[in-house]
Amino acid sequence: MSEAALSPVETPALPKLGIIAGSTFLPRAVIESCIEQGRPFFVLALDGSCDAQTTDGIDHEWMPLGALGRAIAKLKSEGVQELVLAGKVRRPKLANLRPDLKATKLLTRLGSSFFKGDNELLRTIISFLEDEGFKVVGVHEVVQELVTPEGLIGTVRPDRKAQADIELGAKIARGIGMLDIGQAVMIQNLQVLGVEAIEGTDALITRCEALKVEPHGGVLVKVKKPIQEARVDLPTIGVATVERIAACGFAGIAIEAGSSLMLDRTALAKRADELGVFVVGFSLLGE
Repeated sequence: MSEAALSPVETPALPKLGIIAGSTFLPRAVIESCIEQGRPFFVLALDGSCDAQTTDGIDHEWMPLGALGRAIAKLKSEGVQELVLAGKVRRPKLANLRPDLKATKLLTRLGSSFFKGDNELLRTIISFLEDEGFKVVGVHEVVQELVTPEGLIGTVRPDRKAQADIELGAKIARGIGMLDIGQAVMIQNLQVLGVEAIEGTDALITRCEALKVEPHGGVLVKVKKPIQEARVDLPTIGVATVERIAACGFAGIAIEAGSSLMLDRTALAKRADELGVFVVGFSLLGE
């Protein structure tokens, strides 16, 4: 055997990751994954969106959305090669944005898409960042264990009525996704209680509580938009989603397997069982 064959295979170091952090637990999940992997990272915390606890104990800098030039310069000075956009970001009013020169350039490229659906907006932002020399990656590429598996999460199972609601809800959610409206619908007894729009999933669940056709039952169905840029804004649920479903008296959640994210799956399954809520990952027919 040759000397080269006896030498250990060296694993190339992972490129430094820039985490552009919005709200929710998702940015923290990416941070913790980087720590576990020994991967170098830097966090750019977005003013007005990122939660304060996200940046506890880690290297970061707060940045307003309009300071794009300063943000890009900071990321480059930190040696960032790859970028991930994690968490929710509130779309600001133009009057409050105060864009610098670089942000003005992006706004010019965005044009009317700034006021349209999320997907076109996000595609343009990704293209802009890649033109600046960064490689944009998805959260699911950095933290693969967050990807929703197919099948039951926890032990509570959907009954036949819920299964029928899931099948209908998947078709409708797919339809509104094609129009870049939202990712989720609330269904009960084959009736559409509501569709997700700009308000987000939590607000959809709360709004639909008063619209239930009977006291119990009803399902949140969430799927990836068919036109969606997979590197950003994949459908996501967490413990808080389960708790909101239970508080509003709904039966459960069905979310597209392989094309969505599930935060802290173990804790989510435990809480769903405690509250008697089912959570299931499903695949769309024909996918």
